[in-house]
Amino acid sequence: MEKLKIKALKIAIVAIMLPSALVSCKKESSPLIEPANLKIPNKMAVIPTHVFDWETTDYMPTPVGLPPILVPWASGSNQLFPDEIAFDYKKADGWNLVYNTFSPTQVTSPNFFALYNKYRGIIRFYLYLPPGSPYASSYFSDGLGISGGFQSSIMNFSKEIIDPENIQKSVTKIQNYQILSTGAWYACQYELAYDQYIANANHENLNFVWNVSSTNLSQIVLNGTSNGTLTGTVGTANSGGFNLGSLLGNLGNTAIHVAGFKGIQALNLPKSKVFGTDVTKSIEDGIKGGLSGAVKGFFSAILGGSASSPQVVDLKLKVETNLTGSIANNSGILSTTLAMPGSANSNTVGYIPNYNKIMGVVNITKSPVVHVFTELLNSLETQSTPKKYINDHSLIYLDYENTDNIIYNPEVTNDGTTINLIRTDLLVPYRHRYWYQGANIPIRKPVGVTWNGIEKTTIVPFIAGEYFSYNLSSYTLPKFSGRDIVSDEVYMYGSSSEIKNDRFIAFKVQHRQDISGGGTSNYNATDLNGVCVRYTFLVTPPNGSNPVTIVKTFKASIAPIGEKITYP
Repeated sequence: MEKLKIKALKIAIVAIMLPSALVSCKKESSPLIEPANLKIPNKMAVIPTHVFDWETTDYMPTPVGLPPILVPWASGSNQLFPDEIAFDYKKADGWNLVYNTFSPTQVTSPNFFALYNKYRGIIRFYLYLPPGSPYASSYFSDGLGISGGFQSSIMNFSKEIIDPENIQKSVTKIQNYQILSTGAWYACQYELAYDQYIANANHENLNFVWNVSSTNLSQIVLNGTSNGTLTGTVGTANSGGFNLGSLLGNLGNTAIHVAGFKGIQALNLPKSKVFGTDVTKSIEDGIKGGLSGAVKGFFSAILGGSASSPQVVDLKLKVETNLTGSIANNSGILSTTLAMPGSANSNTVGYIPNYNKIMGVVNITKSPVVHVFTELLNSLETQSTPKKYINDHSLIYLDYENTDNIIYNPEVTNDGTTINLIRTDLLVPYRHRYWYQGANIPIRKPVGVTWNGIEKTTIVPFIAGEYFSYNLSSYTLPKFSGRDIVSDEVYMYGSSSEIKNDRFIAFKVQHRQDISGGGTSNYNATDLNGVCVRYTFLVTPPNGSNPVTIVKTFKASIAPIGEKITYP
């Protein structure tokens, strides 16, 4: 009997030890083939984002016993962001929760959450600074960038004219809001480009970096006019990191960022120095036209609503801006590294995004190609040595050569959303030298005298077969053509609303000499380095929510196709 008990005890011990042995063997096993770049840290390090229903709640999730915090758009909360985006947060309109540091179980600092709109390609951060925050300043500064060695184009839409060959890594802004000692909500939004290659990145080589600080400025100059205060948001994109100093004295490289249609009027933009036109009205008219596909007056925008009731979600204005003086008492509020949605971040140490898909709506893989033929028209100064010429340029944009480079995010279209290219504009800038007085008599434009709208640069047909061997019998003027004025820059443009059917946009920018001024410096000249292509996309969600119009402009790649000399 005793032997039977001992035998039973041995069997029990073996039965207990066997699973442990099997588990030990299982831990030591490894796959035969493992990707060289696959690193699997301790999964327990992952912190899921606390999800809450931001649409229906009154208060943010916080631990019991702490003062309650109203949601940013609630009645009674201190809202330091544009009114027109205050109630723009509905899930039906495409908003998703990405990041959130608020939690009912733990206290974190800083306190923020971020929403992302899949139909617009906009990420918006909401930052809460509690009462007593020691950041007194005249302005609020923010920036979003990427860190790591992975080359991503996700920040390229931070500029008003995009160069696909030049990667932008960050955008830096100064907003016209003060840091309040009583506590307040602040909003920071950024437009993102779709980068399909983010799926190949991981948390070790690609992350977002979000920076916020308080800033004091001594002087603001807008369109050459000195202002006592900043009435909008000024921003600049660059290939480096967050840099407030890059905004100082950075004339021509900054842009005005507007969220909300009323924000355009609040800028109090002065009239055009060259043309004397009402810049604000021109932009507003261009926005209303943009909702029907006829964009004018700007390069970059995300629009909603209708022509009678437009909604400006994001607008970048090419306005001459100069911030002078020094940045005094600049205090850092946060500099937070965040895992990139859509990357291989499931094993990231710390918080992982709740919306974990590649962001952005659209992008372009390379610069659009524009073919150019140059005519050198011998000037009337026949005795000059060397001879002087007026340069006329014939340009053609081919559909088959370019639109295949436009890529759309499948995360946007997989729910039935449609994205359509509804208009393509070929924009050709030129330096303006003329003015007219009286019975169309041309004279040299004096400094400080406004232009009255009559000049000697015209847009004419590009003649088939003469300059370019493309299988068409003749070229006619584009369906839409004319002159577009963006800030104080002048462009001749030709456009198509059916580029797939039209197959091309072709025209000649023709300059003629102002002989009354006594020299070739008195005629307009094309700036081929500034040629660009503006695309207008219409994003239509399947759930009946308002369509979104996205306007993006890309620097063109010029392909010369020859030149010839002609005589008057």
